Amino acid sequence: MRIIPVRALLVMYIFGFLFSCTKTNVVGAAGPQGPNGTDGISTITGTISGKVELYDSLGKAITDNSGATVLFENTSPQISVTTQADGSFTTPLMSSGFYNISISKGGFGTMKLLRFQNTGGVNPGQTGLITLGKMQSSWFDIKNLQVDTVFSYGFHYMYFTITLAHPQTLPAAEVVVYFSHAPGAGNLSNDYTYRTNFFQQNDSTLVFSPFDVDMTQFTDQFNNTNDVYIAAAIDNPMLFTYTDSAGNKVYPATGNLSNEVKVFNNLKN
Repeated sequence: MRIIPVRALLVMYIFGFLFSCTKTNVVGAAGPQGPNGTDGISTITGTISGKVELYDSLGKAITDNSGATVLFENTSPQISVTTQADGSFTTPLMSSGFYNISISKGGFGTMKLLRFQNTGGVNPGQTGLITLGKMQSSWFDIKNLQVDTVFSYGFHYMYFTITLAHPQTLPAAEVVVYFSHAPGAGNLSNDYTYRTNFFQQNDSTLVFSPFDVDMTQFTDQFNNTNDVYIAAAIDNPMLFTYTDSAGNKVYPATGNLSNEVKVFNNLKN
């Protein structure tokens, strides 16, 4: 039997120990930045369905609701569909996201549905019922709008007088009055609107009084000026309205806009 010296055994043990040890969690220097990845694009798609109801100039429902165009404004290329006789519509597959939708038909106003969310998936997105009214014809034009500011027994109010372009008895004298702190009052520019039924004084004249709303409670714009710009339009007896992205209250089924009147705002507190 061969005997190995103790010194040799000790050397072998030390070498075995050194080569059997491992180092963990060793982190080297960071490598160079890799190339940027592509922008993420939603692959979730789904259809959008809804229903449009049409109304005539007297605010009565129309039987045939076909032919209204439903346009998805912020799509490229733009996507639009047409309603069926029952007013229903369904889009092709569309990416999930938010859409501005406009609904229109010749002779009718344009309604808008802003920032409608399509979540995509198996079940179609539902816009719900959208109503669209026929615009008032030029037969209902306003020849002149007059606004009188009145101070009486401690009360401040405005008195509106409308002269019709065509003498007639209106079936419903529904009027929208637009107020603005700057010229150009109407659907595209207003700080406040007031919709009400005017009294038909005779076949040419509509009146309303008192209007005594302090409009500074709705916007600070009227605090910065002493004057107010006012215009009016005959509206469809049925209410059709939405608020646009700039905050204007829009009435898409009104007739032509009247003359604009600038008066002292006597309603400020």
